[in-house]
Amino acid sequence: MSFLALIWISAAVGQAPANLPTEPFEAPKYGLTTRIPKAWKIAEHEKEDRVFVAMVPQPAFGSPGLAACELALAPESLEDYRTRIDQIAERGGRPNAKLATNRRIKDPRGERLETIWEIHPLSGGLWREVTVRVVANRQLYAFILNVEDSAYKEARTAFDALVAATTFTPPNTGADMLSRPENRWLQREYKFAIDLPGGWSPVLAPSSVALLFANGPPHGVWSDNLLILAHAHRDADLPELAKELPQQLRREEPGCEVISCKIVPQGRGQALETIARTRRGPFSMTVIEWRFRGERFDYEVKFTVESDRFDRLAPAFRKSFESFRELPGKVPTGAGKAA
Repeated sequence: MSFLALIWISAAVGQAPANLPTEPFEAPKYGLTTRIPKAWKIAEHEKEDRVFVAMVPQPAFGSPGLAACELALAPESLEDYRTRIDQIAERGGRPNAKLATNRRIKDPRGERLETIWEIHPLSGGLWREVTVRVVANRQLYAFILNVEDSAYKEARTAFDALVAATTFTPPNTGADMLSRPENRWLQREYKFAIDLPGGWSPVLAPSSVALLFANGPPHGVWSDNLLILAHAHRDADLPELAKELPQQLRREEPGCEVISCKIVPQGRGQALETIARTRRGPFSMTVIEWRFRGERFDYEVKFTVESDRFDRLAPAFRKSFESFRELPGKVPTGAGKAA
């Protein structure tokens, strides 16, 4: 789900079972290098929140299993994640699955969280899902192995070697610091700058349409975050949009409570400020968003924060909105579309 120079490496780098030769795998944008068995065909490489997805052969079963690495925002601690997983298991949150292992491991390689679910599909049999979570560079890397029992022993040995062979470097967030005192950051490709609240910094965006993604200090398993989107200029009528947007948000997310939707000053122009409250699983979230027209694009800049911190942080969010500036320079002609 910056999300900055932690390296986690084992003395066993590059080792794997003799019957499973490996080859190098690099995901520089995601800050990861490892070795993956040659027999594990790569199905996805650096796509959205997935560093990689590989298909694991299961000759005795027929169809393949899966190995993957996913990226998310780092929690406050791995213990917070471990506790949440225990709670999910106690509530029976995964049908036909039993939590077999959920433990933090500390050794010379660092700290990681190993979770194993034993899954009994309705069709019969036994599958095991192993997840090893590691925190590096304010990001959470989750290595996942999901295979049928007949393939588990060999696949698990290769999977453990893959995790041990992994090194981490800072991901490419697309942003560079311009001023430390103001915590001002430059989006280098699209040439805009913004001051982030204290303690915040860019992390790797969870979506390819995001031009910039940043987060604040984590609280438990949650991190407040900033998302900046852009799209081609539209004939936007802000007063009309202020009337239409609340209803649109409620259609898109039933249960969404729109607190306010009003036009506010933004530099020499205006912005539409919307504040809405919604839920993300067990969390009550408040989103404050500014939509405004720039020289190059129309922008959507939105902070998402746990509701009980919103009132305290809102002034810093508005200060950040007001600091947004496009800078001179050549930029790509398109910026994707708003999510």
